[in-house]
Parts: sequence; C-alpha cells; structure tokens
Amino acid sequence: HGGGDGDGLVLVELCSGRGFVSLVLADAFPKARIYMIDRDTTMDVSHVETYGGARMSFHALDLHSTACEEFVRGVADDAETRGQTVVLVGVHLCGTLSHRAIELYERIERAVAIVVAPCCLPQRRRHDVFGFHCKDIARSIGNGVTPFQCWCTQLYFRLPLTSKRNMTIDHDVLSTQNTFLVARRPLDSALDALSISTPLSPSIVPGRSCAKWRLVK
Repeated sequence: HGGGDGDGLVLVELCSGRGFVSLVLADAFPKARIYMIDRDTTMDVSHVETYGGARMSFHALDLHSTACEEFVRGVADDAETRGQTVVLVGVHLCGTLSHRAIELYERIERAVAIVVAPCCLPQRRRHDVFGFHCKDIARSIGNGVTPFQCWCTQLYFRLPLTSKRNMTIDHDVLSTQNTFLVARRPLDSALDALSISTPLSPSIVPGRSCAKWRLVK
C-alpha cells in the first residue's frame, strides 16, 4: 500500500469510542480511509473533523445491529470496486463485542483482515452465551491459567479456519488485556508488507521488540 503509507487501505474501527486507536492509525497510515463505529452518540468527536470527512468519519451504530453489518458490508463492497483493502480493527472490545467483531469478519468476505484485542468476559450469565464457561474452564485447568486467557483462546478458535490466524501478547500494553487476535484471508497478498514498525523475523518473541500491528502471514 504505497510503501506503507496506507494508500488503498480502508480501516474500520469497531466500538471506537472517541477514536484514540483511529488517531494512531491515521498517523501511521496517512493515506488510509478510516471509519469509526460506536453506538454512543453523547461523545464529543469533533476532533475527527480536523481530518476531513473524506479521510476519517464517525458513524453512530450498534455493533450488534443489522444496520451496522449492512454499513460495514457496504464499505467493503465499495472498497473492492476501488481496488482497496478493508481491515476491521477492535481494541479492548467488552464481552461479546469481540465475538461479534469476528462474526462480522466471517460474514463479510470482502473484509480481508481483522485485528481484535478482547477485554472483559461476557457478563450475561446464560449457558447459551459464547464464552460463558471461561471461568469454569480456567478453574478446572488450574496452573495459573486465567479466565481471560481462556476467553482469548476461545475467540482464537472462533476465527475462521480458512483464514491465516495468529494470537500474540504485546507486553508494551500496560494491562492484563494485552492479547491481540489477528486473521486475514489467505489469498489476499495486499497486506504482506503492512506494518507500523519494520517487519522482523517471525521467530522474534512478541513484546517490546515485536513489530506492532504486523499482520502475520
């Protein structure tokens, strides 16, 4: 993508809040088109206007809604006609929102990749809710395994088998919620060189020396 400047790249941040992740992405990929999605209409997102509507925009949508799925699908369809590449991004998505983000990636085939950092566990105490048994599983495994680790692992295996998948811990994130799940369509080579940092050897252990946001092949 234009030598890593994001030319031809479309980023859709799910549950963006005020868009701190989008601001970082806009700086890292100055030619990328960025869409922010969040259901909270009370936030002040006027700072987005400084980037211009053609580069970054906020859209008030509930991630679980049909309207949101149709909007993201429309973005992906439009991007394909323009020869652009769509990546879904969700950082610290609460509860079942992480699962929903993966579901959107699975359903919208023209979204070629997804980056998700889960946050808290699902709060609904129902057996039919995905991730309900994480605490019980962690307790039965023991050995210091946490419910959050079980939650991330369940989400990892929820990523489509047809995608190239990766789960990594970023020790630069000063939180216990520092696990990132990445998936990409195997036949799409447009993301091979995309990285905020210089691509390093795949043998390097994730952490301070690891390239951030690198989409693993």
